[in-house]
Amino acid sequence: MKKIIVGSFFLTVLSFVFTGCLKDKGFDNYEYGINDPDTQPPGVGFPFGSKAKNDVGVDVSGSVQTIENLVYVNLEAGTTPSADINVTISNNTTALLTAYNTANGTAIQALPTALWNVATTITIPAGGRNATVPLNITSTLSLDPNVQYAVGLTITAADGNYKIAENLKNLFIVIGVKNQYDGKYTMKGQFYHPSLQPDFGPHTLSVELHTSGPNSVRLYWPLVSGYNTPLTSGGGPACCFASQELSIDVTPGTNAALPYNSAAGGLTYQVVTGYGPNTYNNRWDPVEKKFYVAWGYNLPASGVIATPPGASARAWIDTLIRTGPR
Repeated sequence: MKKIIVGSFFLTVLSFVFTGCLKDKGFDNYEYGINDPDTQPPGVGFPFGSKAKNDVGVDVSGSVQTIENLVYVNLEAGTTPSADINVTISNNTTALLTAYNTANGTAIQALPTALWNVATTITIPAGGRNATVPLNITSTLSLDPNVQYAVGLTITAADGNYKIAENLKNLFIVIGVKNQYDGKYTMKGQFYHPSLQPDFGPHTLSVELHTSGPNSVRLYWPLVSGYNTPLTSGGGPACCFASQELSIDVTPGTNAALPYNSAAGGLTYQVVTGYGPNTYNNRWDPVEKKFYVAWGYNLPASGVIATPPGASARAWIDTLIRTGPR
């Protein structure tokens, strides 16, 4: 089971923020709930309900993953309770999702109810100010990594006549599926084209690798705002070949990397195994967080790039260095 932790330090800060005087511009702008807990009826709310959406990334996995410290209820009162406060939460995904998609022009989908669960009651203990329960994702194997999924929760009741903060009663969570290779990368290497003979054209590019399967990624080039196979450091769509989209499959255990063209109707890439006398090992390095990949087309069947290459040969020899999550 994997646990995904939302910052506990932030939650500690929130527990103080929501118990102090909230009669200020933040309340007037509906950024948080009960106006002044020292003079208004005490209440409860989701601290993260102040955000339009809360983004979470999960792995492609058939195992249970738990999202901690996000389904979190805070007491908005000047004093702590003398008895437990049971706060009831309900699945309100359909309504919250429809409202968000309509307001933002997005196409987020509901996370199937069979794939997640959360407690329907959160108990703030006597003498306490907050409580949290995990959101459990049971499996992501059936989910499309190119789609975002949502879970929406609403506070519907609270013990002891505690008021539900109207602008903190809803919690909208957006979930994206990502594997371990997903992220931002610096792509450094060389590209061969006959116009560049006899040398390869060097390049350093900022790219992203997007999850396309449990052990697969697809290259996204922000410079052209699309999935592509970059050519050089030049800008603009004119620098890109049509119907070419670099994707990489990784073999678990060996970390062998297979670059291929995922564009519909596109030509087939060949794996480069060597350049002249030098051999090349296509692979993922899990320690350095780097892909070493070389591919091309119109190459010898052996995958060895001749010196000099043929007039019709095209080839890339690249290292993709992970710089962080996206």
